[in-house]
Amino acid sequence: MVQAGRQQVWWQASRLSLQMLLVMMVACCSVALSSAAKCDENATRDRRHRQILDRRAVILQGLSDDLDDVSEWCRERQLTSALEEVAELRSTLTETTSRPEPPRLMTPELPASLPAEEFAWRSQLLKARQTRAGELYTLARAALRAGFPSLAFSMIGDVIRFDPDHKFARSVLGQEQYRDPAAKDDPNYAGEWVSAFEKQMRSGQKPQMYDPRFGWIAVASLTRYEQGLRPWKGDWISVEKEGELRRDFRNAWEIQSEHFLVKTNVSLEAGLEISSKLEIFHAWLQQNFAAFFDTPASLQERFENAGRKSSARKRKPMEVHYYATRDEYQKRIAGKVPPNIETNGLYWQPDRTCYFYQNPAREDFATLFHEATHQIFDVDTTEARRVAARAMALKTRQKRPDEWILCERSNFWLIEGLACYFESFNVQEDGQVTLGDPTYVRFDTARQRLLDPAFLFYLPAQQFFALGKDEFQNHPQISPLYTQASGFAHFLMHYDDGLYRDDLIQLLAEVYRPDADRILEEPSFSRIAGVSWTDLDHQYRIHMQNLDDLIQ
Repeated sequence: MVQAGRQQVWWQASRLSLQMLLVMMVACCSVALSSAAKCDENATRDRRHRQILDRRAVILQGLSDDLDDVSEWCRERQLTSALEEVAELRSTLTETTSRPEPPRLMTPELPASLPAEEFAWRSQLLKARQTRAGELYTLARAALRAGFPSLAFSMIGDVIRFDPDHKFARSVLGQEQYRDPAAKDDPNYAGEWVSAFEKQMRSGQKPQMYDPRFGWIAVASLTRYEQGLRPWKGDWISVEKEGELRRDFRNAWEIQSEHFLVKTNVSLEAGLEISSKLEIFHAWLQQNFAAFFDTPASLQERFENAGRKSSARKRKPMEVHYYATRDEYQKRIAGKVPPNIETNGLYWQPDRTCYFYQNPAREDFATLFHEATHQIFDVDTTEARRVAARAMALKTRQKRPDEWILCERSNFWLIEGLACYFESFNVQEDGQVTLGDPTYVRFDTARQRLLDPAFLFYLPAQQFFALGKDEFQNHPQISPLYTQASGFAHFLMHYDDGLYRDDLIQLLAEVYRPDADRILEEPSFSRIAGVSWTDLDHQYRIHMQNLDDLIQ
């Protein structure tokens, strides 16, 4: 009986073990299938990214062929000046680098009074540009649907380059047609492309105008400004008197633009230059980081509603203070940073203001763009983090929500890495934007610390991404960590024609706009991009070696 009982127990135990084994086998198969499915999904995504880039290249080549056809037509008729014009146009249409702002003025229709041959070749050229722009716009929409918003918006820039008056592409960028009443009798004036903000400023009973010397002023005041007079407390004073009064920062110049309010006691000219560069930077971010500022659904809506009338979104401008001396700056930021820490600029989150000073030793705008990056990302997403804090309080049964701390438990490198990356943002005299120059000190040092044994430092990606705010800021190797953060930002923005750029932007969005439904889950770049940490380490090294080859 005992033996039989033992056999029964053994059989039951064996059956249980067999069941557990089967469960484990099913689980392993499920994991394997899931991993295989994920690999297939990633391969499909990478393939779609490459297919879109290849299709874009085909369209660019198509335009080049069209230009060849127009050139040949002109050559057969010995139209020398036309050939020169088409050749010059080719250099601007078929390049892929960032260009200055697209033309503001709309293109008038071709005059019917043109000589027959000129009308013919210009018509051929116009048709080619409009056709290829239409193809690119369709491709941009496909890129958005495929989950590549950054690529989609970069191609919107191409569309406008091909066809400056493509109303749907202009609408996606938030631009509208405006006709200046003062130019209504000009036969060569067809209108302008402006933002909803500018359209609003220039309209109404008391229209304003933007003058690069003075900023936004009432149209009726232009004559007095040009006479050297300035408004002061309901009266007009000399420009010299104004300069004396505004040396006191309490009377600082205030330069208002669409998204910023710059206050400075340096000079009106200095304030206008900062304001202009900040607006260019903001516009670049809005276009190239569109998926950060809008959800996928709202981005799709922008494309779907392109061409329809929009209204200016009213929001309090972001404030920037620019002081004439370091002493003034230090007094203003006292208590905001530890006294033993030297800073050239500061974004102070509690009052959502950037602080800088005129630094004779640094004439570039690297610090401005660094701190403005923090400001723009933070201000645009403040409410999202308030919602997240309330959701966290409910999940953890807190009576009151705590203040949401960005990257408290992981991903802190992202906050500083992108700000360091955007230090390389440069606006040239012709308006062209350059970014990510491999020789910029942040990236050059990152390259050296990975490849040069004399400077060697590298924290593997999985450990690096896992560092939270306190771990990062109190790390004994904090300076090399900042360098690696700059390097990783460059890598994820540029590796393999921007393969990871949208994944980087999605990580940034998840950090700044936490998902209330996944509030206890830390954002993971490996999950978002579907790439292993080991592969990231390998690809980062390849990227840095490529930069090394470029620099050598």
